[in-house]
Amino acid sequence: MPVRTLEERVAAWSVVAGKQIRMFAADLQDYDVIAAIMKEFRPDAIIHYGQQPSAPYSMIDHNHAVSTQVNNIVGTLNVLWAMRRVAPDCHLVKLGTMGEYGTPNIDIEEGFIEIEHRGRRDLVPFPKRPGSFYHLSKVHDSHNIMFACNTWDLCSTDLNQGIVYGIESEETLLDERLETSFHYDEVFGTVLNRFCVQAIVGIPLTVYGSGGQKRGFLNLKDAIRCVELAVLNPPRHGEYRVFNQFTEIFTVSNWLAW
Repeated sequence: MPVRTLEERVAAWSVVAGKQIRMFAADLQDYDVIAAIMKEFRPDAIIHYGQQPSAPYSMIDHNHAVSTQVNNIVGTLNVLWAMRRVAPDCHLVKLGTMGEYGTPNIDIEEGFIEIEHRGRRDLVPFPKRPGSFYHLSKVHDSHNIMFACNTWDLCSTDLNQGIVYGIESEETLLDERLETSFHYDEVFGTVLNRFCVQAIVGIPLTVYGSGGQKRGFLNLKDAIRCVELAVLNPPRHGEYRVFNQFTEIFTVSNWLAW
């Protein structure tokens, strides 16, 4: 499927929906530009998706690991500092990942866990056991955002999503120019996308390990709805909240590969 440029998609949406989306092209690593855009636009909410999204990409070599961490962490820091300077009342909705938690041998709580140690009790962030430099960048983001909320009285929602599948929303179905990408390669492809393609062309499914591990998934439409609900129900000033987002749990068994 050909994926149109951002400019073409924005123009198509204005025709289909009769609504205008104002577009700014900028690098989140350029703080001055981000602060200037925020000052001009004065957002009530920021939905932050501007990151390198692939764990395999971040593990290719030194350069890929460094570029992932610099792009993701510095970009988020610039957004936080710009919010503090220009839009302190703005609500930051940040795309996190369930991968921040890793696969602990206990139930995963929603962002925080209450622990008792040597007779004292406290509520602390849930232990993080990321499995890649990409997931580590998300962990650092979470810590930086929580610090900014606690220190500067900002407010933010961390949406720790499971693996998202699906290629369409109600909006993209309105016009073929709004169609999204479908990655199935070894770097940016998600597991369900890869399995679908392998099943269609008759290649054995590339199951990792025993195939018995469980993962949380959610459809793209549900992911969009999660973002919408977060924006419509903002937290109070100084609050950093975490929502784990998944609607299904799938397990792959070895026999499915053959």
